[in-house]
Amino acid sequence: MSQSLSIQTPTALAPAQVLRVYGMRRSGNHAVIDWMMRNAPAGTGLFMNNCKPNRDPLKTARGVATYQDGRELNLDTEADKLRAAGPTPFTLVSYEDTMPSSKRSPLFEAPETCVIIYRSFLHWAASLLRKIQGNKGYGPLERMRVMMQAMRTYGEMLGRVREADVVAVCYDRWKEDEGYRRAALDRLDLPGRDLGLGAVQRYGGGSSFQGKSAEATALATDERAAQMAQDLEYQLVLWTAARDLGFMVRLAEVFPNDAERLSGLLDTATAKVTLP
Repeated sequence: MSQSLSIQTPTALAPAQVLRVYGMRRSGNHAVIDWMMRNAPAGTGLFMNNCKPNRDPLKTARGVATYQDGRELNLDTEADKLRAAGPTPFTLVSYEDTMPSSKRSPLFEAPETCVIIYRSFLHWAASLLRKIQGNKGYGPLERMRVMMQAMRTYGEMLGRVREADVVAVCYDRWKEDEGYRRAALDRLDLPGRDLGLGAVQRYGGGSSFQGKSAEATALATDERAAQMAQDLEYQLVLWTAARDLGFMVRLAEVFPNDAERLSGLLDTATAKVTLP
């Protein structure tokens, strides 16, 4: 796992515009973030990846990237990247597996927009579990611990994306609909110079199913639930979610089709264990 950075800034950082972006892992975060950065106002942007909440992002970022005219610059050091960004870049600060507080303080003295990137529960859970199953150090108990904790935060997210203080971007719709991407840029007050999907990003190891080598247009992100449908651990995750009434009510408000499919499990699925 990459370590947090403590970046020595060559110049004082005073962004002209700030996006504070939140999202669960395996929600297409980096694809959407790269697209935002490719649409940075005036063509210059600074991205601070996977920062720690309530801490200085320059001291806790897991990585930094600078974009110029729609592409990421290939620079060696964090100081070089900050220098290339200049003192007043468009700045995007990202956080993973946590949701924004309604009482958060601004990061900088600049206009700031809070963004949540989210994804269909059925596809998100399938992708996260597949990713965790690739970690040979995790057994079934550890995998279930990670999944249950992530589902708790996902449930919180279902409520937050409906609130007025955030701009919510649904990865499923973003991936499939250019019109949705154009409208999202308007909501973010970003220019619509690039409506493409971009390249598969290096962060997070690429797709849980297709790795880093697949083209973005070839990613079958709408098939993940079907690809995991016969996996016993995935079935257990879905059965558990279906039995949580509070979770299901929130899910029905955001992803009614997912909720309808899960609700059928209460009538058809059983978990019967008979000890010898």
